Amino acid sequence: MGPGRALAVAIGLLVAGSGATADALVAPTGARVGAMQARSVAVRTHRDVAASRTLTATHRALASELRASGTLWDNDTGVLLRMWGAGATIAGAIKSPTLAARSAREFVDRHLAALAPGAAPSDFIEVANDERAGIRSVGYMQHYKGRRVLGGQVSVRYKADRLVAVASEALPNVRAALTAKPVAADVARASARAWVLEDSATAVATAVDGPYILPLVAPGKVRGYREVLRVTVDAAAPIGKFDVYVDAATGAPIAREQKLMFASGTVAFNVPQRGPQATRIDLPAPFLNLTVNGAGTATDGAGAVGFADGPPAAVTASSTGQFVAISSFDGPSPSKDLSLPPAGVALWSDAADEAIDAHLATYIHVNIVKQRLRGVAPGFAYIDDQLPAVVNIPDVCNAFSDGNQINFFLSGDGCENTGRISDVIYHEYGHSVHVNAIIPGVGLFEGALSEGISDYLSSTLTDDSGLARGFFVDTPNEPLRESNPVGDEFRWPEDVTGLVHDDGLIIAGTLWDLREALKAKLGPDAGIARTDHIWFQSISRAVDIPTMYPEALLADDDDGDLSNGTPNACEINLAFQRHGLLGAGAISGSVALGAQQAQGFPVDVTLVAGAAECVDIAPTGAVLRTRVVGSDGETEIAMTPTPSGFTALIPIVPDGTLVEYQVELSLSDGGTLDFPRNPGDPFYQLYVGPVTPLFCSGFENPPQAEGWSLSGEFEFGATQGKSNDPSAAFVGAGVAAVNLAGAYAAGSSSSLQSPTIDTQGFPTVRLQYRRWLNVEDGVFDQAAILARGAPVWQNTVGTSTTHTTDQEWRFHDVDLTERVENGQIDVGFTLTADGGLELGGWTIDQLCIVGTNQSAGPVCGDGVVDVGEGCDNGGGNSDSVPGACRTTCQPARCADLVIDPGEMCDDGNLNPGDGCSATCQAEPAPPSTTTDVPTEGGDDGDSETDSAASGDTDPGLDDDLADRPGCACDEAGSPASLTLLCLAALALPRRRRR
Repeated sequence: MGPGRALAVAIGLLVAGSGATADALVAPTGARVGAMQARSVAVRTHRDVAASRTLTATHRALASELRASGTLWDNDTGVLLRMWGAGATIAGAIKSPTLAARSAREFVDRHLAALAPGAAPSDFIEVANDERAGIRSVGYMQHYKGRRVLGGQVSVRYKADRLVAVASEALPNVRAALTAKPVAADVARASARAWVLEDSATAVATAVDGPYILPLVAPGKVRGYREVLRVTVDAAAPIGKFDVYVDAATGAPIAREQKLMFASGTVAFNVPQRGPQATRIDLPAPFLNLTVNGAGTATDGAGAVGFADGPPAAVTASSTGQFVAISSFDGPSPSKDLSLPPAGVALWSDAADEAIDAHLATYIHVNIVKQRLRGVAPGFAYIDDQLPAVVNIPDVCNAFSDGNQINFFLSGDGCENTGRISDVIYHEYGHSVHVNAIIPGVGLFEGALSEGISDYLSSTLTDDSGLARGFFVDTPNEPLRESNPVGDEFRWPEDVTGLVHDDGLIIAGTLWDLREALKAKLGPDAGIARTDHIWFQSISRAVDIPTMYPEALLADDDDGDLSNGTPNACEINLAFQRHGLLGAGAISGSVALGAQQAQGFPVDVTLVAGAAECVDIAPTGAVLRTRVVGSDGETEIAMTPTPSGFTALIPIVPDGTLVEYQVELSLSDGGTLDFPRNPGDPFYQLYVGPVTPLFCSGFENPPQAEGWSLSGEFEFGATQGKSNDPSAAFVGAGVAAVNLAGAYAAGSSSSLQSPTIDTQGFPTVRLQYRRWLNVEDGVFDQAAILARGAPVWQNTVGTSTTHTTDQEWRFHDVDLTERVENGQIDVGFTLTADGGLELGGWTIDQLCIVGTNQSAGPVCGDGVVDVGEGCDNGGGNSDSVPGACRTTCQPARCADLVIDPGEMCDDGNLNPGDGCSATCQAEPAPPSTTTDVPTEGGDDGDSETDSAASGDTDPGLDDDLADRPGCACDEAGSPASLTLLCLAALALPRRRRR
């Protein structure tokens, strides 16, 4: 499919900053339609949600009263987005709006700390008390010191006289500087108009209202709140309609929303009764205004009109009726003189005239979609309003809705006139329905959701998952978009792109799959009717794509108890799970490394199945991949099933080896589950061999007293679990982190520097610590580890989206040996950010710089006598077998089947004639020149009585770490024989596009 072949919608997309490039409705200059653009602050493109989170005491109280069975959380604001369950009985709540309002008010006030952190009950004003299809919704809009907080709201749901669900899009801890005297309206208009004129040929600023409180929500955090005035600006060349938010005190532009809904692109649509190249059909024109024999009248719902019996009536028809008024963009609307015989048909056909045909097609298909929706949503008054529609706009390959009026473009550039394509007409009316169906204070408009649900409306009317066949003249059978691509379903969140039409396919495909499942279960008519009912009720209350799932359950429920399932929970769960929208149904799990066994290191995967009804995704297999750092090749080991998951062994490797490993679980639905879930660092680490701590810190004592220094946003203390940071330290309470309260700041630069550490006597020096790091791709943000001021590790520089995203505490080993100078080393952690996406940054715990006698082989001149091997058979025998070749065989190159001769001496200075030659072989010299030195790979005979190593000033760390290969950072309660840091990972399925 060529570039630009996509219907586009730009309504509701917040563009923050005063110098940003506007989102053109059809992106004529190549701007990315639907992208968030900002000069100084990034605004999220979609809501990042989680199905579960650790509950606080306030949330537990709410869950207890609601008898909760499900939750949904906003990861960016930290606010509970949805909670539902068995609920509480409120007798009479469905019939009595007064009783429901009193109950809802008491409930919201009682649990406000959980629903809207930092708010007061007076901040929420009731704006809706709505009963539809047996569901009563009471909604409250959020305010701050009398100003409306845009987007902030809380609502409750009743069904069968039970309070069964609560929703919150409240903004937390609102604080904003307020002005007593906002700028004049003319100043606000001029400022808003000037911004829009940067991207449009003309702009007219009209209404000014407010002040409001505008939240600026970025990925992972709320960046702040501003008091603003809202200015409406209409633009042309390209067409646009904006809400521009300007600072109430200064008039400076802060953010803007595109309000028009578009369909742009280059696609084809040619099926019977759907596009101008398809078979044409004569359909009655219902409720059409006309004159019959000179008298004004209208047809009925079947297109019939009465007149006196006799000769054929003289009829003059228009393209305006009771429920839709079609007008031409430039010029008068057409009319037609017809002859209507008694009991006959007066047919208006102008198929060869594109402009007139667009009037007729738009009129007919608007009435078709309205009639369908009367059955789906009886009592929805908006359907019976007269809809304005404009056709033949002098532009091409486009159509749009502004939330009410729908608009269609002329043909050209290979595209048909969009007013002649039924699917496009249904889709654009879907946007208008969505805007007007939303219950104030309950639902919210979101662009990707609106695209997807409008695609579904068109598909359910045409009974075709392919949208807008006939859009392109040259390929009339090709769909503009396909909601049900074979073998390639769109899933949340792995297929989220930030482009609203692409993202909308996730919910469009979900609804189509549900429709097909319910047709099979209930029969075609009943199945479609049930899906359409769930569609409309859900879009009235949802705020984005993920929140459609709990709203669908509520719409399907029949007894006011969501904890006992719904009549079609099985079909709903399977459809939403197939598209990644059922967090409760996904398999999760953890990986643990056990103590060394005779044949290797056990890796155990423990799996936890989801509890959603009928969702039974079974693991079909697992693979353990291992690789030795510094060598080529990767080993795949099939894992053995266990009652709780899978297990396998990492094979025995020589001491001094750093192994990387990962697990991939195959699922019965074709998906995979990876451990770890981290695109920028997809392998865990295991260091094998004894180590001696030279300097350790758990950041429990005042770190500055240990010699640490810091700058920028680095700080010490307790983590707060914001921006995907850990909720607790790995051990104890203290950590070192960039911004304990959440994401690092745009444009920031931060560093953490250790003191200088003595490494004398150790040929190899390593950094071993626990890390929880979240940082944008190294193309943009750089997290680095420095040794003696030079980089020894940096986050991945990938394809601009290869972010490093730890989901658990990770063991990280870095070889510092090459940076040791004069027996000394120091390390630093840095993070440098650009002005765009900001994540959680560094969180560090249980850090040790360790020394080891394991090196890459004999190193002459390092002051250590590297003893040769007495044998080397590949390292397959156990050390405990008498007379066998030891598995360690000494030194580090053990198990390479080559007997390494080793050194006779090593005095470190390589000067000949002093008893030890430059090749570390003995030469005549006075006996006094030799000293006892450690041997490579040897055992000092330690019997678990070592004292604390030099530099180990942290009493909270195990003093006997030298006896714990790979465990330089202590783990409380671990046995002394533990040979690696135990890892636990929670992972979610990651879809791989086929």
